[in-house]
This record gives sequence, structure tokens and C-alpha cells, in this order.
Amino acid sequence: MHLCDTTSQIKAAFKANIKPGAILWLFMLIFFVAYATNSSFSAWLAKVSALKISVGYPFSFFVYVLSAALMPEILQILFLQKGRVSIKNLHNFFFVGLLFGCIGIITDIFYGFQALWFGEAGGLKSLFLKAFVDQGLYSPVANFILVSIFFLRENGIRKEALKKILTAKFALVKVLPVVVAGWCVWIPGVMLVYSMPTALQLPVASLILCFWVLIFTFVAGPGAVQAETAA
Repeated sequence: MHLCDTTSQIKAAFKANIKPGAILWLFMLIFFVAYATNSSFSAWLAKVSALKISVGYPFSFFVYVLSAALMPEILQILFLQKGRVSIKNLHNFFFVGLLFGCIGIITDIFYGFQALWFGEAGGLKSLFLKAFVDQGLYSPVANFILVSIFFLRENGIRKEALKKILTAKFALVKVLPVVVAGWCVWIPGVMLVYSMPTALQLPVASLILCFWVLIFTFVAGPGAVQAETAA
């Protein structure tokens, strides 16, 4: 594939995500202002934080299953299948749920290491360092693994498929557009996440993920959701 084709894919990913992403940025700003100024809202979040600490990794698993597997599948059924449930929906839910549940745990561990490396204080230096490591290092690697898993699911765990994954073309054509699309949401998203206390970071990240699914559905339209699901 030529470089211009890859550039077109990246531009398409950016254009598809920037509008719903901008709406999500507004939601994140409202969330942060409410957290900083509304005592009832901050008290409720403190209870969520306490629940997360008491439950531990099962909490991380569950909230990511809810945000990344259950919500998209429900939207798929409602808007693309006109309310008709198929066995494929169950297969998708269990596969994606297990995958993203594990990602929730890994992300929780990663946030813990970020606090260990750069401190739990929300100063600007710590915030930017965490955001850089998150979006510059962790996100590309995580997206490469995710895209590879879905690629193997579609094509089978075969020698030919494994060889394709280890090529520059795969990284440019399959992974890079996903990374760029994610940056539209998660560059401002992680700034909000890392502004929160460590115990609240994963719940806030899962909330952003959940809102992202909802906003993308209603702003970009069902056709875009179908394309995003296929990706």
C-alpha cells in the first residue's frame, strides 16, 4: 500500500473521531468542574474510589466489560440489528468482554506504576509525563496487541497471519489509524484521568470509554459504528 493510501486512512480516522471527540472533551470539562466545585459529586466519587479499593481488580475487570463490551453490543443490537439478538452478539460479548476485562486489570496496574514512577500529586510536570508515557508508549503498544488479536480472530492463528502482523505494512495500515483515532479522545482524556486520585483513575477512564461509545453512536451515526466495530 502506498504512503498516500495510509495517509488517507489516517485522515479518515481523524475526521470520523474528531467531532464526537470534541463533544466528549466538553463532557470531560464539565466532569472536572463538577468534581472541583460540587461537594455532592466529589463525595459520590469518593465512594466509588472506596469501592474500587475494597473490591480491587474484579472491579477493574467489571467496569471495562461494561464499557467496552456490553455497551457497544447493546448499541449494535438496537441501532444496527433493529433489536434482533443473534448468537453472534453473545460470541462477541464473551470474546470482547474477556479481552477488555483483562485490559481493565492491566490498565489498573499500569496506572499504579504511573503513580509510582511520577508520583500521585497532580502537578503539571507529573501530569504531562504520565500523559506522554500513556499516549506515546503504552497506547501504541496496547493498540498493536489489540489489533493483532482481532486480526488473528478474523484470519485464524496461522503462520501467514502471524507473518503479516510482523510487517511494517500491518503497523501502518491496521494499527496507526487506530492509534490516531484514539488520540482524538485520549490525549485530553488522560489529562482528566491523571488529574484524579489514583484510585479514581480507572473508573474515570472507563466512564470516558462508555461516553465515547454513546457519543460516537449518536454523532457519527450507525454506519460509522459499523465501520468502527469492523475495525
